[in-house]
Amino acid sequence: MPESAVTGGIDSQIAQWRQMMAARPGVSADDADELTDHLEAQIGDLRAAGLAPDEALLIAVKRLGSQDAVSREYARVHSERLWRQLMPPSSAHRRPGGLLVALVLAAGCGLAVRLPYALLGEAASSEFYPRAAGLLVLPFLIAYFLIGHWRDDTGALRRGDRLGGAAGLLTLLGVLVAGAVPLALFPARPDGQTFWLTALHLPVSLGITTGIAYLGARWTDLSAWMDWVRFLGEAAVYYVLIALCGGVLTALIVGIFYAAGLPETAVTQIPGWVLPLGAGGAVPVCAWLVQHKKSVIENMAPVLTAVFTPLMSAALIAFLVVVVVAGDPVTVDRDVLIVFDAALIAVAAIVLFTVSARDAERRHVLDWMQLILIAAAICVDLVMLWAMAGRLGEWGASANKLAGLGCNVLLLTHLAGSAWHYCQILLGRAPRPAGASGLARWQCLALPVFGVWALLIALGFPPLFGWA
Repeated sequence: MPESAVTGGIDSQIAQWRQMMAARPGVSADDADELTDHLEAQIGDLRAAGLAPDEALLIAVKRLGSQDAVSREYARVHSERLWRQLMPPSSAHRRPGGLLVALVLAAGCGLAVRLPYALLGEAASSEFYPRAAGLLVLPFLIAYFLIGHWRDDTGALRRGDRLGGAAGLLTLLGVLVAGAVPLALFPARPDGQTFWLTALHLPVSLGITTGIAYLGARWTDLSAWMDWVRFLGEAAVYYVLIALCGGVLTALIVGIFYAAGLPETAVTQIPGWVLPLGAGGAVPVCAWLVQHKKSVIENMAPVLTAVFTPLMSAALIAFLVVVVVAGDPVTVDRDVLIVFDAALIAVAAIVLFTVSARDAERRHVLDWMQLILIAAAICVDLVMLWAMAGRLGEWGASANKLAGLGCNVLLLTHLAGSAWHYCQILLGRAPRPAGASGLARWQCLALPVFGVWALLIALGFPPLFGWA
């Protein structure tokens, strides 16, 4: 291989390493430049000693220390930087995909959520919103991502990074159009099973498909979908914080207006405008926060795992004990089964977000906690399948039963695969980076599978069961 090609490859890897270091908490751009100079000096010394470029790079990175260790040291020395992480850069409002764009899209998204109620009245709450929520919000989020892909930081049009070709754009548009089918063609029957199956499953499919817009040209790379998982995890954290602040602000505004003596009829209208505008508008703002502050999930995922994993494991084990005492899971109350179905989905989400922030280079006690949680969830899932099969045989098929059965089969497959990968890593049967990569790819594979299944339920079950 020509020397220039080798040098170009090393330069590219050094640039990627610098970019990752610059994104760490407490590490400024100047710090990243200084670290990069040290890295290049180490590589030069090692190559002068006769090492190959790739070997020199690996040893130099190892000598400098892990990214976590380096960033912690910089954060300790410059702790004030951590408190400035949420301050927007001075040029953020000028960059495409910056704060100004996010605020404009947030205003449009908030109005899109609020106006149907103004036009349709109470009917919007019961008939329109349940099936239209995703279609009202996600196009603005997709627009935010597309603006970022179409233009670089200077505002110039990019040529080669437009969703990776026509296939990505057509897939995205196709799912969005399919998502509009229930509104256009399906009867609105809020008292029916299939109406709520569509309302629950359609946002899942649309949300997963939105990842195509986020990933751009990388959407065909399965491993890249872990970035979408990380985005969702960070966005969820920001959204909850904004929602809490919004609730407090709304209560404060209402209290001030009451104290000012405004008519009660006018004051009671305030939450009806502020809450939907805020609920919709927070979505593009959260996207902007995640794009500029990509570090929350790396800090929060281990904490959330350490807190919720033992609690969820205890709840699932308690359910198994109840089933053993009851003796027949078919007789367990239907509402209890629904609650633990939701718990199994929560377990899958916990595993997914934990893997997204997992250090591929080492094993951790959290891995054992995850394996215990997954094992308990698999046992509960088997009991759920037993109960569902018994109910199908005793009372016949229905849309809800078949949708739940299919969901539990997919969850069982996903959890079993996750358990197998964790066992391979913890028992040392696979090299750690390779084993971790297999675990991450297995989690990524779940996204398109669950997305397709959710779309089939949302669009196929209502006509199949006669809009029951």
